[in-house]
Amino acid sequence: MNRRLLAGLTAALTAAGLLAALAPAAPAAAALPDYSTAEAGNPFADGWYADPDIAIYDNTYWVYPTTSKSYGEQTYLDAFSSTDLVTWTRHANVLTKANVSWATQAMWAPAPIQRNGKYYLYFAANDIQNNSTLGGIGVAVADNPAGPYRDAIGRPLIGQYYNGAQPIDQDVFIDDDGQAYIYYGGHGHANVARLNADMTSIGTFPDGSTYKEITPSGYTEGPQMFKRNGKYYLMWSEGGWTGPDYSVSYAIASSPTGPFTKLDRVLAQDAAVAKGSGHNSVVNVPGTDTWYIFYHRRPLSETDGNHRALAYDRMNFNADGTIQRVTMRVKDNFADANAYGWRTYSGSWSVTGGRYQAGNSLGGKAMLDTNFGDFSYDADVSVTSGTGDAGLVFRATGLGSGTDAYSGYYAGISPAGRVVLGRAANNWTQLGTANLSVAVGTTYHLRVTAVGSSIKVYVDDLTTPKISVTDATFGSGADGVRVFNAAAAFDNVAVGAPTGQGTNLAQGRPATGSTPCAASEGPEKAVNGSVSGGNTDKFCSSVAGPWLQVDLGATKSISRFEVAHAQAGGESAAYNTKAFTIAVSNDGTTWTQAVSVTNNTAASTTHPVSGVSGRYVRLTAGTPEQGTGGAARIYELRVF
Repeated sequence: MNRRLLAGLTAALTAAGLLAALAPAAPAAAALPDYSTAEAGNPFADGWYADPDIAIYDNTYWVYPTTSKSYGEQTYLDAFSSTDLVTWTRHANVLTKANVSWATQAMWAPAPIQRNGKYYLYFAANDIQNNSTLGGIGVAVADNPAGPYRDAIGRPLIGQYYNGAQPIDQDVFIDDDGQAYIYYGGHGHANVARLNADMTSIGTFPDGSTYKEITPSGYTEGPQMFKRNGKYYLMWSEGGWTGPDYSVSYAIASSPTGPFTKLDRVLAQDAAVAKGSGHNSVVNVPGTDTWYIFYHRRPLSETDGNHRALAYDRMNFNADGTIQRVTMRVKDNFADANAYGWRTYSGSWSVTGGRYQAGNSLGGKAMLDTNFGDFSYDADVSVTSGTGDAGLVFRATGLGSGTDAYSGYYAGISPAGRVVLGRAANNWTQLGTANLSVAVGTTYHLRVTAVGSSIKVYVDDLTTPKISVTDATFGSGADGVRVFNAAAAFDNVAVGAPTGQGTNLAQGRPATGSTPCAASEGPEKAVNGSVSGGNTDKFCSSVAGPWLQVDLGATKSISRFEVAHAQAGGESAAYNTKAFTIAVSNDGTTWTQAVSVTNNTAASTTHPVSGVSGRYVRLTAGTPEQGTGGAARIYELRVF
């Protein structure tokens, strides 16, 4: 069966026993995974792993990754299984070097599939660099998904370079007609070949050829094939696997062999969340049009190239079948009974009863490896004992153990009857307080929204802030939770783009613009829902009359625009856009001006409008910065 359980593959679903599991339809649909991301937190599994591929066997999701270590240590493969995409079980050593006579090291990128009552696992080994070295792509077989898998043919399935493609990073796909294909290739070349029905030998195409090159522009490695609504989607990784430019792009074709013309980059580094995101697979939840992209990424503070972790996020489609750009979301509801991805600084911490529990301490912190500048940070907080306070740390750097051992901000609630907001820098500066009745053991929803120097703290009432201050001391940093002279429980943590009234219609939508200052500063950075500082998360253009345009997908009623300028991302206020206009259009040709600003100095601006609608929104910078020249720097254009 096709491991992605493509829509319409009734025979494949029947073979896996999944159609029976989905009947009756209504009760089953309620239990199917329908998440915005890994709601219980990314990484979803413990340890350094990469290159995940996912299969569904007998109502269970199976992820097979590379063990992310040095080549000499990559001599085995583990797997992870889950029935709900929340709680994962590790299966160690499903395939080891001992069961592959020709493999010595660098066992990579397993690709699982089931057929003929057997479970197959395709893998690369030895990282061969020429045709005189033993290695390449192998195939192993087992009687159950957890293995043990054993080499099926005693030699590589593909052990030579064809069309310049290094034999690594394989993916296997079975089409509706039962024909199996293998996609693979490193060193900037991608091939496709047919697999015979035995799944252990290479077949030929009707024209007599064996390996067809299908390399799209920008291709580096890691091809992934899936099918949706009769169309064939090829995804692949671009850039260097240890670098910040590692990313995923895709193409759509009407044939499994292409041609494949690049349409867009759909997954890329987010300097507020993670680096090096790539080498993906996808899964379709059976009986739905719900899709997830599984991939690896490197935490922001990690410099070792092999320190990669497993993650997944929701993958959405536009009405025309194109893929929306994926947002790496930051959430954790602790439903998986772990705190993977969190790092503690003093205090006692544990996950109990689906909440992150902190024992009483004078400043114990647990932090995520994030670097948000402008954001909304939500969490449920309950002070479980003590007279002190508990709450949220944000824009934090220089983290250490101690009461105020960090540089950043903190907002908390206390049974003493107050909400407090302050700034720490190995000391404490109170910025604001408000009276609030707080009962021990009662859960309160805290939200901090920070845009530039504006910081607002909400408790339960998310319309009127309890505290609102202006402070520009710290522009970006990590997010976490903290207690002071109290014990507490935390739940439903989420950090993302600043939240105001309404939905940001521009986030993740296709964006275009004038020529960027650098390839890494394209228009997509201004609609990714993140403002993270420095030069890493903005649209920058230094041409005359720089412009940025976003396609909302359909004509929408618009109530306001928000623009995050240079200072919102941590740059000098001198670079804030001084004069600009915002226009709307239904067809992308005829434009109506909705906003005109002639003398802005602020880091972020809000522009309420009435009677405005359009599918396309275009910002044009008349005076790109506070001086007379320079570049336009737009960290985020939001449309509500």
